[in-house]
Amino acid sequence: MVDKVKARLCAWKGKCLSLAGRVCLVKSVLTSVPLFYLSLFKAPVSVCKKISSIQRRFVWAWGAKNKRISWVSWGNVCKPKEEGGLGVKDVRMFNCALLAKWKWRMLSEEKGKWKEILVSKYNMEGVGSEVSSNYSSWWWKDLYRAYGEGDGDGWFHKSIGWNVGAGDKVRFWEDAWVENYKLKTLFPRLYSVSLDQSKVVGEVGSWEDVGWSWRLSWRRSRFAWESVMEEDLLNLII
Repeated sequence: MVDKVKARLCAWKGKCLSLAGRVCLVKSVLTSVPLFYLSLFKAPVSVCKKISSIQRRFVWAWGAKNKRISWVSWGNVCKPKEEGGLGVKDVRMFNCALLAKWKWRMLSEEKGKWKEILVSKYNMEGVGSEVSSNYSSWWWKDLYRAYGEGDGDGWFHKSIGWNVGAGDKVRFWEDAWVENYKLKTLFPRLYSVSLDQSKVVGEVGSWEDVGWSWRLSWRRSRFAWESVMEEDLLNLII
């Protein structure tokens, strides 16, 4: 992959292009040449640094072999144009975003043989309950690290929200469906004594004549101050 990027961003092309042309070529090369690999494999840090080095040298040194002055930090170059950058993609962030797309597809797509295989292989109770272990494949471990972790504390889970819908996918305690907050984070004490952990919203309540009614289950009787917290919880989700 590095050799292919280097071949596209060779010295003679840099000498024949303006700064705008070099930036445009850098964007198109990163989007086309390594796209397949970055969307399937987690690139080593050394590979990402090497590709970024080739990009920087092509933009600032006009493709020359000797080093030239970089007038702007590469981090600023990789910022969106709205933030004053040139919109060049950061290789490592681009790699993580492409890998996280597998997670997005798992959450959004209803059916798929690949999804059925992953759910069966890793004993996933829900689309957000996947885990990583020593017995997982290297691809699954890389995917797991790319978007954070399955418990929902990674950057991916903090960037999305849920629409409850029929209540057959969103977990009551573990998913951020109430104003983009997880109930287990807002009410950790109640979560610790709940029997509804890992259950979806549709399993924690039902429709009655007067409307939707919650049926929360507990391991033991609540203390007085826990009952107050339960009232706060019910007021929040009504």
